[in-house]
Formats: sequence, C-alpha cells, structure tokens
Amino acid sequence: MLFLALLALASLVVASSEYSESLTIKPLPRNKILTSFEFDSQLPSFPLVYVPPSLEDSNIDTAARHYGMFPKSVEPVLRATNTRQLHLRFTQGWWHSESWGQLPRNGSLSGGTGVELWAVVEATDLQEANQNWRKLADSLSGFFCALLNFVDESITTYPRHDVQDMMSGYAANSSNSLFLLRAALPDEPVCTENLTPFLKMLATRGKAGVSSLLDGHKLYDSLWHSMSIDIVTECEAGSCHLRLKQSIHHVIDVVRLLRRIDEGGIPKPTPGDKLRCDTDTKKYDSWTCFPLGDSIEMDFDLNGLYGRLIRGAGFNDPSANSKIVLDFDQDQWHVQVEESQEDDQALVYDAKPVESLKGKNSFNLKFRTNNSNAITASDVPPLLVSRSLTGYSQDKGGMRINLKNPSISDSVEAVYFETLPWFMRIYLHTLTVHGKGEILSQFYIPAIDRKRPGHLELLVRIPPGEDVTFTYQFDKSLLLYAEYPPDANHGFAIAPAVVKVLDALGKVRYESRSTSLLLTLPTPDFSMPYNVIILTCTVMALAFGTTFNLLTKKVVTEEEFEEAAKHTKFAKFKSKLQALRN
Repeated sequence: MLFLALLALASLVVASSEYSESLTIKPLPRNKILTSFEFDSQLPSFPLVYVPPSLEDSNIDTAARHYGMFPKSVEPVLRATNTRQLHLRFTQGWWHSESWGQLPRNGSLSGGTGVELWAVVEATDLQEANQNWRKLADSLSGFFCALLNFVDESITTYPRHDVQDMMSGYAANSSNSLFLLRAALPDEPVCTENLTPFLKMLATRGKAGVSSLLDGHKLYDSLWHSMSIDIVTECEAGSCHLRLKQSIHHVIDVVRLLRRIDEGGIPKPTPGDKLRCDTDTKKYDSWTCFPLGDSIEMDFDLNGLYGRLIRGAGFNDPSANSKIVLDFDQDQWHVQVEESQEDDQALVYDAKPVESLKGKNSFNLKFRTNNSNAITASDVPPLLVSRSLTGYSQDKGGMRINLKNPSISDSVEAVYFETLPWFMRIYLHTLTVHGKGEILSQFYIPAIDRKRPGHLELLVRIPPGEDVTFTYQFDKSLLLYAEYPPDANHGFAIAPAVVKVLDALGKVRYESRSTSLLLTLPTPDFSMPYNVIILTCTVMALAFGTTFNLLTKKVVTEEEFEEAAKHTKFAKFKSKLQALRN
C-alpha cells in the first residue's frame, strides 16, 4: 500500500510539472531570418516562505521537495533572498525597428545592450530589500558567469510605474512589502560563458529537443541576439508555484553565414567570375562592375545555419511538448522536414505551419524560395525612439530624445524610463519639449555621488503621425583616479532607456529600448607619470654612469697600458708557462 501511495504521489508530481519548448522561424527583409527559442517549465506547488535576514544560510529550510522539470539550482537562491520575481536579460546588437517591425513577444522578453536585471523582493523595509538584492546579484554573478557582482546601490533604481503591474498579492508575510529593483550593465559583453548556464537550466540540458541546435559560435555570430530568463511566482487559491520562461531570440544574416561556411571561416576575395554585376543598366567590362544586391533565390537548411540537427523531441512524455512554428509565406517558400531513420535513410515530407516533434529521430528543415523578399507582414512598432548626446565640452553636455508615433489614426501614451549614472548631473529645469506631444507627468530623483543614480520617468502622449522631442542639459563630474576603468579614453557606457507603450487601461502592451550611449569624461593622462619616471631614471643613469667612471677609472695612454700589463700577475703566470714549455 505504501508503494502504491508513493507511486501515486510521484505521478501527481510529474503531472503537475509541465515543460514545453518551441522554435519559431520567421524570414525578415534582405535575407535575414529571425529564430526564437522558447522554453517554459513549472515548479510543483510549494508553500511560500519568508526567510528573515537574521537567519543564517545554514539554518534555511532545505527539506527535500520535488522539482519535476524545474531547475533545482535556481529555487534555493530565490528562497534565500525572498525573491518573488526575477527578470534577467543578456542582449547585444541593434534591432532595426523600421525594417524588421516589432520586437518578438512585443518586446517583453528583450533587454537593452548588455545585461539587465529586474527583481521583486519581499522585505520588511528598503534596507533589507537592498541587502537581499545584493545577495541575489552576487549569486547570479557566479551562476551565469557575468559581472553582476558589480551591481550596487550606485546603479540600482526603483521603477515607479511598473509597481502597479508587477506587485500582486504573493507576499509570504502580510506585514511585509514588495520592492521592485532594477540595474543595468550596458558595457557587459555577452559570450558563450553565459549560454552554458542557460542550457544547464533546461530539463534537456541542450542534449535533445530544439535546444540541441544552440551553439555559442553560431548564436553569437548574429546581427542581434537576446537571451532572457523570467521566473514568476504564481499563486491561486492559496497554492503557489514558480514558472520559468527561458527564451533566445536572434537575427541571422543567411547570406553572410553561408558565405563564411564556403570560405572556411577565413574571408577571401570573391573571384571575378562569381561577382554579381549589373549588366543591364550599368557599364560592365573586364575592369568595371557595378555590384547587384544579394540574390533573392535562397536554398539553405538548419544544419547549415547551426551546424547541428534537432535531436528528436525534448521528452517523449505527455507533460512535455516540443514544436516548430514556421511563419512563412506558404506560396513563395517551400519548407521540407527531413527526418532520419534507423536504416540511415531520411524521410522527407512537406512541413506544416506548426510541426510537433515526436520520437528520438533527428530532424532537419530545408528552406527554398525563388523570392526571399516574399515575407509575412510585420507589425509596425507603436512607437519609435531615438536618443543621442549633444555638445562636445569636457565639463558639460546634453541629451536629446525623440519619440515618434508612426500610426496615422491612434494617439499613443508611453512611459519613458531612464537611469543616469551619478557622474551625469542633470538639470531638470533645462528640460524642454518640442513637437505636438505633451508630458502628462514626470518623476525625478536626483543622483547622489557614488551612492545613487539619477532616475527619470516621463509619461507622454503623442498624437497620430506626430513626434515629440525633449532635451535637457547636464554637467560631467570628475572621478577619483581609481574610479576610471581600463581604457578610460574610450568613454563610459550609458544604459539604454526603457520605453513602455500603454493601452487604454494603462497596461503595458509594447516595450522597447533605446541604444546605449558612450559618454566621454575629462580623463587624466595616466601615461604621464610613467613617462616622467622613465625619463628621470634615464637621465640619472647616464649622469651616474659618467660620474662613476670618472671617479673610479684613470685615463692612460696605450703605451702606458701595455707596460703596466706586463707586470700583472696573469702576465707573470703566462711567462712562467712559456718558460716551462721551452
């Protein structure tokens, strides 16, 4: 009876633990491909516990529990820091909104350049929340091999508008509060060391399912890529569970990738007979060639893009789901599935818009078209944002932000959120607005040197087809010599601004980031002390050497030297040897 009870409990745990994965492939203009990997797993129900800061790590409850397909290494970190929500982004590149349309998932899974961290922490006061925030950042730093340990109070902000959306009733202690904290590291590079922990969090560990395609060398050779980890606490009827959503979105330049494969990884000049020249409307001979654009005839497969095949479904289990979504123009694109068989043969058949992966056989997708410009229409972003620095002085500068509403029928309300480092001392009275848009409300917290960044939030409304531009001025602070990073003359990275478009109910329906900025500060000449030291040492060595020779040596003629050499001990010893030989 006990065995049957345990078996029933195990079956219940597996059934309550869900796992799904999907790969979405969509062509973009000019022979680009957008691929989206999404993974969703759920932790079985657990009691929501608040861990007070006075409790040592060794005394935290570590009772055995079922994790199902949820990564076991993540939950203890969240429990020890009382984290109820976690949102982590690793992004590099630039998303071309005017050409590629809206960001995947309305921008909710994309971050700004570098690393971006959001978290909702339960605590009794702000001091305790900051303590758990630092502990969380340090833990994630080692977990994801990123410099999140540099997250401190000088770059941490507390977003004001998102509090209403993100703070639902999932505090373990009703007397506690929930704090939303955010930090960004815009100059943090993203590399394969960040991808490896991401794959280890998956139930398949990247060994099966669509995650078996992921390879760091192929993924990061992209025009734009974004990796996100979202963990949310969901509570219903007194029962809570954690839901983990992992995603990777990246844009591939198919022509460049295939060319690199043909060239063996080393760029080579294109032979003359392979040049694509305009022979119809331009002059063409042995010495003149006006190049054409890339060919619109495409023929490639997943194995060519990633160097791998899909190694079957993630799990052959009813609670797991693996699928491929093809967002193609079915009339212009011919997509085939190539499924390997046990007898080394391949089963080839036409792909459906949604393909479910079953079994352990490897899968490959082949794409062929005579017109790669035939793509499904992309939705236009509801708001376009651009941001740039103005001025050229070493002690002051300015910021210019432009928000444009591309719609010709609907007005747009959006929240503009910006975090500025403490060494940018902005003057809010210099804020000026140009255009037909208006600022409905503004929220600003000034920076404190080395303790708090500047925090600016603006709620704006833009009429149809119009844009609004606002500018402000700031001063550049001097840093201590130890605060300058290596290669300080390169500049200091300023985190991208966050723009969230609101619907009629005030909920976020689309969000995007501006580009990061590079701010030049007055930088001392760090090489000057070394140059002075080298010059001083050289002069002293020359002077000392000359003086030492004059004091310790005597100047004599050559005849005197030869005469004195005859009376040395070595000369006498040499003469005795010659006498014995004779």
